[in-house]
Amino acid sequence: MKTMKTALISLLLVMSASAMAQDYAPTRTYEVLVQSVRLPSGPSGTITVKECDDCDYETYRVTAQTVYAVNGKPMRLSDFRKVIDDLRLGSGHVVNVRRDLQTDTIVKVFIYTQ
Repeated sequence: MKTMKTALISLLLVMSASAMAQDYAPTRTYEVLVQSVRLPSGPSGTITVKECDDCDYETYRVTAQTVYAVNGKPMRLSDFRKVIDDLRLGSGHVVNVRRDLQTDTIVKVFIYTQ
């Protein structure tokens, strides 16, 4: 009986590890000043970011599944654009842009204003 329990636990651990490996997608998050981000005009399009003053702008694809959030609260792109436009007047705010390295698409764009 003890051998059966050990075998069952081992099997469950292997299955769990396999499921986690399949769900994992490597990402890279860019932290850029709000002035260095050009947001897409619609849900499918591109976003352009500049990581540093001496860096070139880089353009990435966004999809309808890209999440836009302010202070952890997801919102529509149009509402997110309004928040970003208001913040451009100030300085020092950082926008986080998360890119899926396998698909080379942006999965999340978010900012914390507090």
